[in-house]
Amino acid sequence: MIRKNYEEKLDALERAKQWVKAVDAAAARPENATVVAQLRKESKNEDTFRRSWAVLKGAPAPEDFGFRTVENNADKANGALGYGTPTGAGYMRPYHEHYLKQPHLDTGAYLTIMASNDLGNDVISLRVPYSWPVGDYTVRVRIAATDQAPPERRFVEFGIHPRNGPVMSTHEVTGTMAAPQVIEIPLTLTKGNTDGDNRTIFIREKGSNDHYTQTRRIFGEGKAKNGIGPELALWVDWLEIERKTTGAKPAVAGEAKFGIGDNRQVGSVSAKGLNKVRYECEQANEKVSKYVAEQIDARDRAQRWVKAVEEAAARPENKEIVAELRKNSKNESIFRRSWDKIKGAPSPESFGFKTEENNADKANSALGENWQKYHEYYLKQPALDRGAYLGTPTMHPAVMALGFLQLPVPGEWTSGSYVFRVRLAATKDARPEQRFLEVGMHPRNGMVRATFEVTGTMDRPQIVELPFTLTRSQTDAGDRTLFIREKGAWDNNDEGGRKRAEAVKRNGIGPEAVLWIDYMEIERLSDAAKPQPPGLVALAGLPVNDKSPAPASADVQAAVARFATAAFRGTEPPASYLQRLASIYDTQLKNGAKHGAALRETLAVVLSSPMFLYLAEPTADEKRRPLTGPELATRLSYFLWSAPPDEALLDLARRSELMQPAVLAGETTRLLDDPRSQDFVRGFVFQWLGMDRLDFFEVNRPKFPRFDDSTRLAAKNEVYETFAYILRHNAPLRDLLKSDYIVVNHLLADYYGIPGVTGDAFQKVSLPKDSPRGGLLGMAAINLMGGNGDRTSPVERGSWVLRKLLNDPPPPAPANVPQITRLAGKVLTTRERLQAHQEDAQCASCHRKIDPIGFGLENFDAVGQWRTNDTYQVMDEKGKPVKGASKTWAIEATAQLHKGPAFQSFFELRDLIAARDTNFARGFSMVLIEYALGRPLGFRDEPLIEEMVRRTGQKGFATREFVHTLVSSREFQTK
Repeated sequence: MIRKNYEEKLDALERAKQWVKAVDAAAARPENATVVAQLRKESKNEDTFRRSWAVLKGAPAPEDFGFRTVENNADKANGALGYGTPTGAGYMRPYHEHYLKQPHLDTGAYLTIMASNDLGNDVISLRVPYSWPVGDYTVRVRIAATDQAPPERRFVEFGIHPRNGPVMSTHEVTGTMAAPQVIEIPLTLTKGNTDGDNRTIFIREKGSNDHYTQTRRIFGEGKAKNGIGPELALWVDWLEIERKTTGAKPAVAGEAKFGIGDNRQVGSVSAKGLNKVRYECEQANEKVSKYVAEQIDARDRAQRWVKAVEEAAARPENKEIVAELRKNSKNESIFRRSWDKIKGAPSPESFGFKTEENNADKANSALGENWQKYHEYYLKQPALDRGAYLGTPTMHPAVMALGFLQLPVPGEWTSGSYVFRVRLAATKDARPEQRFLEVGMHPRNGMVRATFEVTGTMDRPQIVELPFTLTRSQTDAGDRTLFIREKGAWDNNDEGGRKRAEAVKRNGIGPEAVLWIDYMEIERLSDAAKPQPPGLVALAGLPVNDKSPAPASADVQAAVARFATAAFRGTEPPASYLQRLASIYDTQLKNGAKHGAALRETLAVVLSSPMFLYLAEPTADEKRRPLTGPELATRLSYFLWSAPPDEALLDLARRSELMQPAVLAGETTRLLDDPRSQDFVRGFVFQWLGMDRLDFFEVNRPKFPRFDDSTRLAAKNEVYETFAYILRHNAPLRDLLKSDYIVVNHLLADYYGIPGVTGDAFQKVSLPKDSPRGGLLGMAAINLMGGNGDRTSPVERGSWVLRKLLNDPPPPAPANVPQITRLAGKVLTTRERLQAHQEDAQCASCHRKIDPIGFGLENFDAVGQWRTNDTYQVMDEKGKPVKGASKTWAIEATAQLHKGPAFQSFFELRDLIAARDTNFARGFSMVLIEYALGRPLGFRDEPLIEEMVRRTGQKGFATREFVHTLVSSREFQTK
């Protein structure tokens, strides 16, 4: 594993270098000169500069080079570069390479020091199986000291809980590499050893991890001597645990086991043989009761210790030292840290306070309230015998986690389809904005996946369900753990802390516990009803495991041929290719491999070939020709499903019926009606409307407290769901410019102030005539993208409308344009600021076209809420408001379109834009062609664009008509 991770780091370094080279090449392009200059001005270093790669035209995404994460992928690429430097991650590289050159790595491993989690063995650990109960065990380790190990490094430490557990024993290593020794260590497992870490034993080199600064010192001294790091001193052959049986009955088969940590969270689930696990949440309350009791006990012990220290300090013989200590101490806590200088003062350890640092710190900490009042408030809530409440974070989540509840997918369960269920209720005291539950994956840094309105009561709880899919890539424990929390309770530390402080100010305790959880449940769904992947269908009847005897050669060749045809999207490979595959399979068998292994190696060749990995449409003579039936089926399927064609489509293609206009139109409709067309909706709309900008920045949450993570998710989904609705119902495309309805759920309707909407599903909702909603311009997500999360940007909004709605993009900004930010310190309205910017002639040429549209959208604030006034406050260099430097004004959404009519309000502007539906249809057609054909537009596409606008216009710009017209075109059916 160390070698594999080392090679992955080298590979990541190389990929990162390639990405940096590509970004630098894009940055050097003339069209990027202005934005590059601005980025470099705002960036502290190259890493920060590269985080904004997305705004550089032609710059590739980090994903293209294999860097994927839930946050900015540039961070992973930037981090990978560190392994190529002598500092940062590269500081450890010589030590990693030195390790991999050591002998006996084929039979054991060496204990390392500060080698990093994935490239070393700072500890070697082994978890006691969850099925093993409390009782006595024996731990054995076969170990040796290397020849270069000095006497002081020939010791190994043993303990439980690798991260922060204490050392339980230390053993001298007398074994040599020629004659290793076996050390036996008795171990008793108690009821307190419930979660994974508390059931994990570890060994490490003595003193190698007493404290991080000590570990750094040891490594630094070694590197200073040899340029590598500490010599490898201890080699470990194996580590084992033996259970001492007592005749106890084994655990009941089929019973789920939950590992519950002291922080009340479920850390692991064992569910062998089950397809459903249910966690009754009242089990979490015992941990809260235990923690409160420990708080009270610790405070009592701390008070007794303080009293004893004060009594010792009052003795005459301590008068001088006490005076000196008080002179040098800022407060009583610091004074007590020097207790050992006061004669007769007892140690904190004698009162039960043990820590790796100054033990007085734990005693001093115990004197504080530590949110005890809130914890006691929690324990006074009703129905704790039947469930648990979602509260507010108080301590570090590792100590006590009240703000959420989590449930991991059982370790035995692999990839597949699942349903997560929660039975819950809102108390009668819950305010309307608190009656929402957020559900997500990965409690620490995962995003919210869904938000549910809580309509259940304590008398009649409700059940909410979230279907989810687990993939093979989700190996990290966090990526296999679902969590629930109250909406907006803790989107980030600043916002969570603000809400908590407001609640303490309101009631003296903290946020009210208003969401009660009866149970959480995960059910594994059967795959029987799911259609089998075409690759498995192709192998039907052929054994695929290593236990089966090798079938007849002809059967294997026929199955491999079917598999390759399915992998190549219906294109049959040549006989020579199939013969080479047969040769690979036969060679594997001759070399001793079993049938299953030989078959997997053969199929791996198919799945690594360009015909499978790339959707390419080459021609032998590079001349345009009509697509064959299977090629047309593939293009249509990838266009509308982002996936290979199904058997029904392929069957029509093979029989040449798909080429018939009526059949092709019918299949286009079928694909659009299929739920798989949702991938087209998401992919196309994301690309068309530039939805990536929605995640470019954070919202100023103190300024806009209602726009939390759930609202952001709902606002994003409104865009997709609205387009999906008009596509499903073949509504006019102009409904995206102006409509008398919106497609929202209860959460977003409440945000927009629209009453009478219930439920979590997105639904069509009729609007009153005076509503500013209806169409893209009234959507929160669109307005959010037209600013920076704090203030609106008429320039950004106006440019977006020109590009996306009017098909009249503004010209690129000329070089050396003065930035609007130069006016940041002046007390001006938004209109005055832009008008001052236009005093420069080179600015005015663009802004006279852009700004009027942006002014007309100013009634929407930075998060899409309707407003009639705006305020600007000048801030100093520390981010503090400058007194007397602010201005409030009534919004005037009036202007005149460049070379066009004037408007007096947003509503009049919306009407003017909606009247230009032909421009909108043309721009939509252009983007749809690019998406469907996977290439940029060319001048030869102009007749197709004109034809799409003409034919769809005859049918009122019905949305599906754009798709049908494109699919029936010569361009779509030609390659």
